Amino acid sequence: MNLPFSFAELSRSFLKNDTLSIDIGFTNIKIVHSRKKNTDTLRIMNYGITPTPPNCIKNGVISDMEGIAVNLKKVITSNGINERNVKIVISAGSNIVSKVLYIKKNETKKIEELIIEEIPRYIPANMRSYKLFYRITGNAEISGIEHYKVLITVVPNTVIDNYVKLVRYLDFKPLAVEIPFSSVARFFGRGVNIDKEVYNTSFKLMEDGDRPVTVVDLGSETTNISILRDGALEFNRIILVGGRVLDDEIAKRLEISRETAERYKKMLKINDISEAKDENDTTIWNCINEYLKEVLMNIKRSMDFYVSRCSGDNPGKVVFVGGGSGLAGLKPLAEKIIGIPAYTVDMMNFTKIEMENNLDRDKLKYLVNAIGIAM
Repeated sequence: MNLPFSFAELSRSFLKNDTLSIDIGFTNIKIVHSRKKNTDTLRIMNYGITPTPPNCIKNGVISDMEGIAVNLKKVITSNGINERNVKIVISAGSNIVSKVLYIKKNETKKIEELIIEEIPRYIPANMRSYKLFYRITGNAEISGIEHYKVLITVVPNTVIDNYVKLVRYLDFKPLAVEIPFSSVARFFGRGVNIDKEVYNTSFKLMEDGDRPVTVVDLGSETTNISILRDGALEFNRIILVGGRVLDDEIAKRLEISRETAERYKKMLKINDISEAKDENDTTIWNCINEYLKEVLMNIKRSMDFYVSRCSGDNPGKVVFVGGGSGLAGLKPLAEKIIGIPAYTVDMMNFTKIEMENNLDRDKLKYLVNAIGIAM
């Protein structure tokens, strides 16, 4: 069974090449109208970004369907998008649980049966209330016995059902629901090159047989970590710390509103505190630096866990996406704390992703999940 998960009731084949992808974040709703040119290339026809109404989504769960639907309709209409076949990404929250399991091989049973039998040892939940996503990431020998190494993710049925209800509430056709980690894997698993204009050379982000790559989505409420090997997902983790914490701290220290603090944060474009122009710049830099140190240490611990407890290899690169990937000083601080080369989406060329000429490529960092699910 490969990610993404598709409902049996929606399993019929849709021959049309166009898709409307929806990614509902805690701060913004992102939509992408895309067209598959062939099996390898995706063309972005249009996209839109609009604020998520306050208190409409909590911990990844849609709590106000009508509020989100109103803003979705507005952004779809204002961008002239008529596509009605929809794929939607679940927002990350603590209700998404992932584990790496080692399943003893058994030639008489299907892998799904073996996973269902093993899950209760790791996740004390009634699996009838959850949807299971899984991927076999390798093999392992334990005490002389062959095992499958399996990455599993479980999501409550109620969470997934709400996303499907939202799509149907809008009178669209739901094609698939996907977890954010697998949409990230799809996005970066397709021909990504580091920009030669930045590094005076060109090289692929991922090559078969290379060390894994860590992709970090710096969101407003959560930080989502995906570790990819040969373009496929091997490990994921959610850290319940996001940019909203930073905005609140800046607002507190400067005695301004959260909205103003967020704007100041985005406007700060310096590489070192020595470049600060005034006291405000210094305060914002210090807030960003303290926040990033906490987040980066959490990322480092997650990577260490992947290596020590999940039989993974040390990742060789780290890539940052999402709104937080534009924070001042991120790249040098990440390389100092994590100890490997760090990159952001604006440093990359995507050989299998095309965009209409009138679209702003700088917004790609916000659209990774929405584009990924369409691929």
